[in-house]
Amino acid sequence: MTKGGFDMKKLLTAAFSAALLFMAGCADSDTGAVKDTTESFLKAEHEGNLDEATKYLTGDATDMFESREDMRADLKGYEDQGVSNETLDQFVDAQIKAYTMVWEDSKIDDVQVGDDTATVLVTTKGIGMKDWENMTTSGLSAEVGSQWMDDNMSRIEEYKSSHTEEEYMAWYLDQVVPVYAQELVSRLDAEPRQTTNYRFSLEKTDDGWKISNVEIGTLEESDDQ
Repeated sequence: MTKGGFDMKKLLTAAFSAALLFMAGCADSDTGAVKDTTESFLKAEHEGNLDEATKYLTGDATDMFESREDMRADLKGYEDQGVSNETLDQFVDAQIKAYTMVWEDSKIDDVQVGDDTATVLVTTKGIGMKDWENMTTSGLSAEVGSQWMDDNMSRIEEYKSSHTEEEYMAWYLDQVVPVYAQELVSRLDAEPRQTTNYRFSLEKTDDGWKISNVEIGTLEESDDQ
């Protein structure tokens, strides 16, 4: 202790303790922010709000998840060919509805935060991502289209007799896409639910914590099997 009662050791100890508390507070704040970003993304995916979900992405993750606007823009060629906006919206809405079944339930298992990066382990329950991909890229559309043509041959011949081939194709899609959309959702809804593990990588950006990558882990055995 120095003259006048000044205790340097005590002061340094207090200052060091305050610094540790400040650092701990920052770490807790970052952990909370990382969880908030992840939970907000999962909530948006669950609700089918894909435009909202993209707000929480950066880097490679922006190429992994499409917004509804992107999905709709991909169909611009069909719109130019005369397919109605209502039909194209139904198609996109069905794809999104099917996709939300992947994210029916989710929970955060672990959060690890570094200086500018973080890792979050997430478990979801829903249809398997592979089941969703297989169904949406399978021959379901051809199956539905073929059946509709068999059931409506007379209507087809009547329409084609007074319209161009381009007009027929637009009309055909206007008839078939709503049937396909309903069948897609119905079949995926009947798929068994699975537990899936995900690893979310996040980066600290000027706009806060953003998801930079999502990796799919091991698919566990379905509870329904």
